[in-house]
Amino acid sequence: MPVFGTACNFYIMMNVDASKYRGADTWQKDACSFVTGQFAKLDRSYRRHCGPTAITSLLYTLALREGRPIKEKPEVVFRRIARMGQKRLVYMNVDFLKRFGGTSDLFVPFLIASCLRAYGLREYKVRGPYLATANRICRELDRGAILYMEVHRHPVYGNHHMLCYGYRFKDGQLMLRTADGWITRIHELPAGQELFSLCTVIIRK
Repeated sequence: MPVFGTACNFYIMMNVDASKYRGADTWQKDACSFVTGQFAKLDRSYRRHCGPTAITSLLYTLALREGRPIKEKPEVVFRRIARMGQKRLVYMNVDFLKRFGGTSDLFVPFLIASCLRAYGLREYKVRGPYLATANRICRELDRGAILYMEVHRHPVYGNHHMLCYGYRFKDGQLMLRTADGWITRIHELPAGQELFSLCTVIIRK
């Protein structure tokens, strides 16, 4: 990873007054975390499908919060999301040279909004994508939002989409509570390790 990029993102992430933020954990009871491995072999195979996986977790989480749990199996929901994404040219089920394919950073908010409507979750609105600065992340999570994160050149994930449900500061480091699509439990990740990241905001109207 380029040193310049790392330094820039470190500044973006850490140029924040931690005393201004309380540490959000709004979604602790309802947060869902499905993983790409659950869906990889559906319909022969799915590739670079972290986006539809994250949206599947999002829909189940919001439905639980509203007291209307989704009765369909996660595989059915994922397949519907992936097909909606393909139809709208937001998700491409290809992995060309390990660089091309997957879910569009810029157009994923439109797919998320369509999925919310499809599952009757009209209480929520979608905004973004925005540059995922520390101030933006903390401010939106404090308001009760869920963040759909799009990280780039991360040392572990590479280019990857995931959900962020909450945060806290640990020894001055911003820690994000994430459903990363790789493991089934919600866990913490330090912010700012990637070259840069974007976030789409999902919040109740």
